[in-house]
Amino acid sequence: MIAMAAGTVLALVALAYVLYPLLVEMSPQPAGSPGTPPIEHSAIDALREIEFDRETGKLSETDYAALKSRYTKRAVSEMRGGDVQSAVCPSCGVRPELDAKFCSSCGSPLVFP
Repeated sequence: MIAMAAGTVLALVALAYVLYPLLVEMSPQPAGSPGTPPIEHSAIDALREIEFDRETGKLSETDYAALKSRYTKRAVSEMRGGDVQSAVCPSCGVRPELDAKFCSSCGSPLVFP
């Protein structure tokens, strides 16, 4: 009789241990809490992600080209501080020069969007 009572108590303790996470309501931590690192999504991270997706075959070449051009503009803006507009050459594309009025490759006048 004592063995049966001890077995029952042991079974109830094991059941309570297993079901405890399901029965207790866990409160989610806010994003800025001390134990949680901040989540930052930047255009540079997006460029890495689309490059990985293209290499693994998850992204077509046309989609890759469109996403790369969009995120490259954002990444350049982020790296420059966000307040400087990129100069665009009609034949060469986006140029890295900050204060240039003409393209350093072909000499065409630069356009500021």
